[in-house]
Amino acid sequence: MIRAALIFFGVFLCLVAQAAETKILQAQTLVVVLHDKQMASAMERQVRVRETSTGKIAQLTLQKINSSDSWSGFFVIQFFVGDNSSKTLEFLDSRFKPYLVYSGTSGAEINLFTEPKEMAQFIQKTQPEAGKIDFANIGNLPKTASVLPPEVKILPSAAAAAVAPSALHVTAGMDKGAIESQVRQQAKAQEQHQMSLEEQQARARAELLARQESLSAAEKKRKKDQATALVAEANALYAKQNYGAAEAKYKEAIGLDPEEEVYYYRYGVSLYKNEKYNESLAALSMAEVSGASALEKDYYTALNHLKLKDYDKAHKEFIEIRDENDPTLSPTAAFFAGNIEFQQLKFPAARKSMEYTIDNSNDPKLANSAETLLEQIDKSEAYYDRKKEKYRVTLFGGLIYDSNILNVAENNVATDVKSFRLNYGASFLAILHRTQKSDLGAQISVSDYYSSNTSFIGDAFLQTADPLETTFSVPFHYEIQMKDKALGWELAPYYKNTFMAPSGGTRELVISSFGLNTTLAWALSSDWFLSNRLDYSADNSYLSSAADDDQSSQRFGLTISPTKLLDLKGEESITTDVILYKNQAQGKNNTYNKYGLGVSYAFPFWMASQGNLRAEYANQPYTEATSAHTDQLLTVVASATKDIRKDLNFLASVMFQNSASDLDAYNYNKIVVTGLFTYTSSFLQK
Repeated sequence: MIRAALIFFGVFLCLVAQAAETKILQAQTLVVVLHDKQMASAMERQVRVRETSTGKIAQLTLQKINSSDSWSGFFVIQFFVGDNSSKTLEFLDSRFKPYLVYSGTSGAEINLFTEPKEMAQFIQKTQPEAGKIDFANIGNLPKTASVLPPEVKILPSAAAAAVAPSALHVTAGMDKGAIESQVRQQAKAQEQHQMSLEEQQARARAELLARQESLSAAEKKRKKDQATALVAEANALYAKQNYGAAEAKYKEAIGLDPEEEVYYYRYGVSLYKNEKYNESLAALSMAEVSGASALEKDYYTALNHLKLKDYDKAHKEFIEIRDENDPTLSPTAAFFAGNIEFQQLKFPAARKSMEYTIDNSNDPKLANSAETLLEQIDKSEAYYDRKKEKYRVTLFGGLIYDSNILNVAENNVATDVKSFRLNYGASFLAILHRTQKSDLGAQISVSDYYSSNTSFIGDAFLQTADPLETTFSVPFHYEIQMKDKALGWELAPYYKNTFMAPSGGTRELVISSFGLNTTLAWALSSDWFLSNRLDYSADNSYLSSAADDDQSSQRFGLTISPTKLLDLKGEESITTDVILYKNQAQGKNNTYNKYGLGVSYAFPFWMASQGNLRAEYANQPYTEATSAHTDQLLTVVASATKDIRKDLNFLASVMFQNSASDLDAYNYNKIVVTGLFTYTSSFLQK
């Protein structure tokens, strides 16, 4: 029974670790922009996002972009390891009416529209290479967008092929160098186009200045007065969000008074509002302004580069604005910079930017958005760190209260079996070989217990149940690609020695074990996962005992675990475990079968922790024993895990177990309360 308790406790910790490991995610952040001339006064808009295959719905809050007719926000979609299928998203308004969707050339920005004509005009502005669009034949536009795991390379789609492609065009096997070359070519073409516009703007201004020089002083003054009046009209139009008319007035004012550089600034901002980003950059390059306007000019320059997907320039400019510590613009600039850094997997820099926004923003909604992204940054960094990991050191320690440390009927013993136990240990993992699809490691681990009575005084009788375990294992992981799904295969052979002091005194080797665990897991659909685990162990017992009590054995186990995800984030799920187990021992009193059924419910819990409730029933017949009997075990566990820091985790759990047996000696109840800290440090490949 002691061994049964130790085995259960080890399995319980493995289940907690396995539950945490299944949370490894790939994340893709999408920028969602709603273009809608209705409800222009609203500072925020609610958009519902529905994953079409599951019907699950999330709600997204979009913030108004200055005083435009657009609202913007970020939507993070996560992909579980083993699920390489695309996700089709539908975007709905508050009445569940679908928006028209345009995912652009990169797929990283999702643009939503209520009117087909507005959508077509937007495409023509942002992708002039699409050519003239036939407005008479655009009624049947898509209302969904497909999103793929971030490791699948997303390539630009041909805009001329369709007015608004309903799915992202992807090629998973394209060479990385070819993709980088394509990106460089696009950046070069964009820069040449921008330089050409700026040269045209400079020449036009030079011509206007030359023409102005030929005018009389009175004529110059008259034109300047006209320009001043036009700018006043333009400012009024701008305030009413009539950016098209304001743009025309500012442009006319520049023609009348090309010397006034502030007009170029206002003209450039109005061009940005009208989504003419290249033209806006050209106009802003002509503006020489000072004070607050100078920082605002830099801000709109950065926004233009962001809209044009020139992320390197935009990032540099946003960082410079952040470092100015302006109470209005710097927190927002830091937020944009952090998102760019996040997409480029520059996690420390992204964290710094988001923390700046949280600490300095006067806008609670912006600060809340930054906190959400900061949490996602931490999760993504942990995931990518694991991918680059070369060595890992883990230390753990905690206190356990066990109401029945020997797993016996309390009326069968003359002493108290309640105990406090200190559990502590360490492990070292080296990654011997890693590819994109596989990794092979070598791990050494040590785990020890020290028991005392309830007065915290060491008790030799209780310490007979304290095992010291040393384990060497060679874990291997391999991803098997099958069409649009991936299977995860894990194989872990191990050798373990268990030292105990069954008669008190010095501990000695009591059992040596060679074992092999293998798991095959894959996604059945977007919200169903299946894991099948096989276990084999050969134990050699060195304890002196009668032949019928020899614990040397061979054990075989099969666990089938389907998991149903209950939310898009994967934080809430239900897992069912079907357990078949056979222990074929040398001694017939230790030979038994086990048939078990377990159900676990994982859910977000208090203070951003992850909760888990589990119930398991097992039937264990000892048909070959001298006194044949059947044990029925009911185990209920409530646990919560909390990441105190990225490298420090705390586990709290309460377990109740009841054993009902045909033999009174094996009837018992017990309660186990555990508090365990785990510290993990990884050494990464450069």
